[in-house]
Amino acid sequence: DYVSFKGTCYKDFTERVTYSQAEQACAADGGMLAMPKDSATNSFIASLKHGGRWLGLTAGDQNGQWVFADGQTLHSTGYSNWRPGDPSNSLGNESCVEYHGNLWANLPCNWEYGFVCQ
Repeated sequence: DYVSFKGTCYKDFTERVTYSQAEQACAADGGMLAMPKDSATNSFIASLKHGGRWLGLTAGDQNGQWVFADGQTLHSTGYSNWRPGDPSNSLGNESCVEYHGNLWANLPCNWEYGFVCQ
């Protein structure tokens, strides 16, 4: 079931899938991957899940900017919660973001994690 926070509904999915599969699953459910754009929302989403979860944030911009699933740049929100040392590209192709606890880690998009939709 979806749970509401600050006017947006969120749902945790435990099935481990690639980033693109997670995007497709959220779209099929009428939503998109969760986008924590402030500290309170980040903490709420982190409280819903146990283990790694994909977020709606990718290095999708040609200018090297991180971009949320709705097209808003990470920089424009004024908020981020990266794990120390991230974003990095130590493994190559680390263009997708998952929760590492309540911190964010960028990882290869073909790795499999659960996900949170909104």
